[in-house]
Amino acid sequence: MKPAEPHHLQILTKTERFIFRVMHRLNWSHGTRALLGRVGASFGKSWVEFVISDTVQDHGFENFKKIDPTRGLLLVANHRSFYDQFAIAARLFTLYGNHHNIYFPVRSNFFYDSMPGLFMNVTVATAMMYPPVLRDAKRKSWNRYATDIMAELLKRPQNMVGFHPEGTRSRGPDPYEFLSPKPGCGELIFRANPNVVPVFLQGFPRSLFKLRRGDARHGQRRPLVHMVMGPPIDFSGKLAGEGDRKLFLSLSQTVMTAIAALAEQEQEIRAQQVGPE
Repeated sequence: MKPAEPHHLQILTKTERFIFRVMHRLNWSHGTRALLGRVGASFGKSWVEFVISDTVQDHGFENFKKIDPTRGLLLVANHRSFYDQFAIAARLFTLYGNHHNIYFPVRSNFFYDSMPGLFMNVTVATAMMYPPVLRDAKRKSWNRYATDIMAELLKRPQNMVGFHPEGTRSRGPDPYEFLSPKPGCGELIFRANPNVVPVFLQGFPRSLFKLRRGDARHGQRRPLVHMVMGPPIDFSGKLAGEGDRKLFLSLSQTVMTAIAALAEQEQEIRAQQVGPE
């Protein structure tokens, strides 16, 4: 992808421009992205799995093998914690190795407006948190460019983008109650026609230390989090017509319906666990 135009970059602060340029080059250089992918599939996977292995269980991840290898991959999940996509990605690395270049669009706060954020993104997240999305309503025009980046990534079969159709975290008390989907997910589906693989998960505690502690009652640990993956969503016949907000919302709602079905499966799995909740 060509570098950002000056009218895009002028939306950013000086620090954001510098960090974006660094991340842009890392992620669009084939050699660098391949190297970072190998690091993520080994080192990155290892530290995440060390944290989650005793308390996170995957279900239906064999559905990942059903994707069309000639198209990119949009991995869509509900959003309850900051760990959601990293846990899914680490488990996919464990099961399938270095399968795709992985990208997670992220709010620009911290990771794109501070040097410690850049350091953590490159070293801990192997530069996967890209592209940045801006919260500031006065600078929302940047997000059109971020959408263009994601659509371009998804047109390439070697790439996977992790995305939350709800747009932000659902913070209510009921983990099975979702926010309304945003049109951005549907727009990416319409523009790039990628594989779309849904996942539902919930149960992460606020503290990562609690993941290692697990649940020691009755002398055993048991999963706090169940990650349930469904088969790729079939959008045959749904991508024709005007690419407008109404269609984008309809596509996003189809995604959320699939995630809601997985939430029902997760409740059944959780109910079958041995021992009291």
